Amino acid sequence: FENVEDDIADVTQEVLKQQSLLKQLKQTILQEAIEGKLTEKWRVKNPDIGTAKELLEQIKTEKEQLVKEKKIKPSKPLLPINEDEISFDIPQSWEWCRFGEIAIIESNLVNPKDYLEYYQIGPDLIEKNTGKLLENRTVNESGIFSSNHYFFKNQLIYSKVRPKLNKVIIANYDGLCSADMYPIHAFIYNKYLQIVMLSEHFYWEVDKFDNRVKMPKINQNQLNITKIPTPPMEEQKEIVATIEKLFAICDELEVEINQNKTTVDNLMATVLKEAFEN
Repeated sequence: FENVEDDIADVTQEVLKQQSLLKQLKQTILQEAIEGKLTEKWRVKNPDIGTAKELLEQIKTEKEQLVKEKKIKPSKPLLPINEDEISFDIPQSWEWCRFGEIAIIESNLVNPKDYLEYYQIGPDLIEKNTGKLLENRTVNESGIFSSNHYFFKNQLIYSKVRPKLNKVIIANYDGLCSADMYPIHAFIYNKYLQIVMLSEHFYWEVDKFDNRVKMPKINQNQLNITKIPTPPMEEQKEIVATIEKLFAICDELEVEINQNKTTVDNLMATVLKEAFEN
């Protein structure tokens, strides 16, 4: 059985290599997207979509109105981004901005006993690096007792604990999340902001604040100063649509790879069984 085992081991290594390459491919797609490379031809065909500078002015006006209506609190002024902080070039119609300029971290702590039938999300329910929720679980099923944040549908839910795991989802419903997470209201397209937060760029932004050995966390001030490459709104939507198409192809490839891995695992189990029985 030695030759068979060696052959299966070689195939297993090839499958693992393919899985690793697929993960790298997805990260490359995300990085190309937030550098504006995925939409180069689209921009040429759509020259009248406006600029990110105009979008940021609109967001500033919207936030000022919300402050007047006492729906949000005034935010602290953020330092402008210096050239030496910029890690890559972006198109002329885009802008580099701080996270706190285009999003608000909301805090709304409630007693979970009053929301037993609501869904509750903890960091353990979010898959790292993918933006996927692993399962739905009610507050009652979670058995939690400490205060949780109440979040709203379409907000981003981001784990501030071990932030380099890139655990961030877009909520499909109102619910509660662990106090170890931030509910985030985006003033730009929420799916685009999620893409940035899943990218390698954001990973390295967060890594700058990783100075806690036992339980790394990112606080609100640190998150608010992270740098976000921001396109005009219509281009944000085009980027998301393009990535969804490309990732759908990647997911099909992943299914095939995983099926091959299952086949290899079954073959290995059969070989080992035969070897030990004889």
